Amino acid sequence: MTQQQQFCQLLADQLASGFSLRQAVNFSQTANSGLPRDVSKIEAHLLAGEDFVTCLAPYLQTNVYFQLQLTATYGELATALQRVATLLRLMATQRKRLHQLLLYPVGLLVGMAGLFVTLKVGILPQLQQEIAAQPAPVLSWRHYAEVGGGLIIIVGGLVMWRWWRQQTSLHLATWYLRLPVVGRIFRAYYAYYLTANLSQLVASGLSVKQMMVVLRQLPQASLLAQMAVILEQQLDAGRSPVGWLRQQTYIPPQLVVLLRKGSTQPQLARELEAYSHLRYQELARLTERGLAMVQPMLLTVVALLIVGAYLSLLLPMYANLQGVTP
Repeated sequence: MTQQQQFCQLLADQLASGFSLRQAVNFSQTANSGLPRDVSKIEAHLLAGEDFVTCLAPYLQTNVYFQLQLTATYGELATALQRVATLLRLMATQRKRLHQLLLYPVGLLVGMAGLFVTLKVGILPQLQQEIAAQPAPVLSWRHYAEVGGGLIIIVGGLVMWRWWRQQTSLHLATWYLRLPVVGRIFRAYYAYYLTANLSQLVASGLSVKQMMVVLRQLPQASLLAQMAVILEQQLDAGRSPVGWLRQQTYIPPQLVVLLRKGSTQPQLARELEAYSHLRYQELARLTERGLAMVQPMLLTVVALLIVGAYLSLLLPMYANLQGVTP
């Protein structure tokens, strides 16, 4: 992700400085920055006459690619790349911070798992053999409960995965907002994502009908394309889409207010652009706050696992030792 951000930022800077697209791509290859191994492939596709944004599809995350495709179609490519680079910078920074926060608790968890396996497999059986002759193992209700619980978790995971694959992006967006802790982060992200793209469409001077046509050209899996289908159905039926927009929890109420103000297109584009900047700042703040909660939560889980390992391993051994004490 860091390489994607560096590549897009370098291209945006070069285009803003007056370089042509081909010169900017060639310079990024010479500078060995971003995606050095793949820049030659992108340059070859450009020489073959292919669209530049389409050439980037294999190298960008899906949601980032959708935003770049939409923004670049009806706006300046340098501006589109700059927006994508800004979003990728936030994602790369937070991912790096998450890895740093996970390092210590995951290390403790791995160490505890190694200790648990060592006690369970290597030490406890020998101690039990020395203490008393071991009776033939009998499957108790605990064994059945452990096996049954494991099967339930596996089946439940498969069912959830299948359900998730069958849902539309609109349904998933609503579902993501209900998740604890990260629901607010998703809300801020959708607010930024929708307003940033809408501001570009409004600034391009397109009518509402034309906007729907543009959005429907995006892949069907994208949130914007699925929204366009429903909004177009609302317009064809002679209904105002505002009512439907208000019912969607992932659409901020402030966006609906801005759309109903009756501002001119240039003014509305500026208002949406300003609001998208505010939502981006909120997104950065919420992700930082969410990351601050990761390490304490994981350390609590590790502590509970340590207590559970003590109860399941050491207490039975202690009971056996008491049984042979004179």
